[in-house]
Amino acid sequence: MSLGSSASPLSSNGHHGGPPQLRAVSPEIRVTRHGTPPPGSSLGSGIQRRPSLSFEDGNIAVLAEKSYFLVHRGFLSRQSEYLGELIRDICSCPTTTLEGRPVLHLPDSSDDISLLLHSMYDGLSSLMSLESNLRIASILLRLSARYAIEHLFNETLAVLHKPWPTSLAHWTRRERQLPRVNTKSAQEISLPHPITIVNLAREVDAPELIPAAFYDLCRLLPSLVAAGYTDPFNSTYYRLTTSDLVLLLQGREAASRFFSTFIVNELENRRASDTCFNRRQQDPAKRRLCTGAFQLITFELLQDVNGLITGRTADPLLAMQDVLNLQADPGTPEARNMFRACDACRQELTMSVHAARNKFWDSLPEWFGVEVTNWG
Repeated sequence: MSLGSSASPLSSNGHHGGPPQLRAVSPEIRVTRHGTPPPGSSLGSGIQRRPSLSFEDGNIAVLAEKSYFLVHRGFLSRQSEYLGELIRDICSCPTTTLEGRPVLHLPDSSDDISLLLHSMYDGLSSLMSLESNLRIASILLRLSARYAIEHLFNETLAVLHKPWPTSLAHWTRRERQLPRVNTKSAQEISLPHPITIVNLAREVDAPELIPAAFYDLCRLLPSLVAAGYTDPFNSTYYRLTTSDLVLLLQGREAASRFFSTFIVNELENRRASDTCFNRRQQDPAKRRLCTGAFQLITFELLQDVNGLITGRTADPLLAMQDVLNLQADPGTPEARNMFRACDACRQELTMSVHAARNKFWDSLPEWFGVEVTNWG
């Protein structure tokens, strides 16, 4: 399988146009009318039929690398107008046949085309139970954009929206379900690397995937992001473009400034609520319990300088949620939770944290320089 962000090696010959666009798909991903090999060329030796996706009543051979699939013209044409036009072109004057069927020659890997045909015949859900379902969705998103298969494009995009969502609620749910990206091996959490998602989103014009993927990258050390990533499955090397790397670093700096401001305004200088229970206590020490709790939380967050210990300052959304988590344990009379304020102060702090997290999330597209229509 190929999950690379590189463009197809084919270039326009000036004879045929590109496929109908699902969106403003970048020129690199569009495939020109490849069809059959040029007249006089040979298919070469070693070509084999893929029995798992070949039908005896198939009336066209789809050739990819050294494998071919016997499938149905009408079915492919119904799924994609662009494929239908390719098929009509080669069937009007076939120059090459396999098992007596005209050949539709596609430039993708045979494994990728196998996935594409499986998803078209059996539905996307038939592949989503596999352990590598998100990698498969990434491949199919690229191919469905390339061949203008609109329903498959939308279905696979919805699959990728789950780990890289547009809403904070879905991001929070994702974080509860998945282990956190660590600073050494993002691929260990069974997701495609965020760099590959950014590159893929650029290729197929799906900008709504980019802010969450960029934020994922913010939680890695900048040096690791700049160095790029080598996929252990196929040894393909990926890196962000220079412009995207600059956007990432600018967004990371904006996120860091937001978090610093949050600490100063909402924790370090926070006053107790007007209805604070502890401020009415006779004991002066008890009157300072809530403000003391805010200061302890501040110190707890600031201990993680640059996110190298727990990753909090490299992950402001997690850090702001941790403010509430530190206060969640009610403690016992023998062992009071020093981070816990009274009910009134805790309720006001909860509202402040939720408002800050929402504002932070809403700001991600602007910080990363990405225009997203429906965000938040």
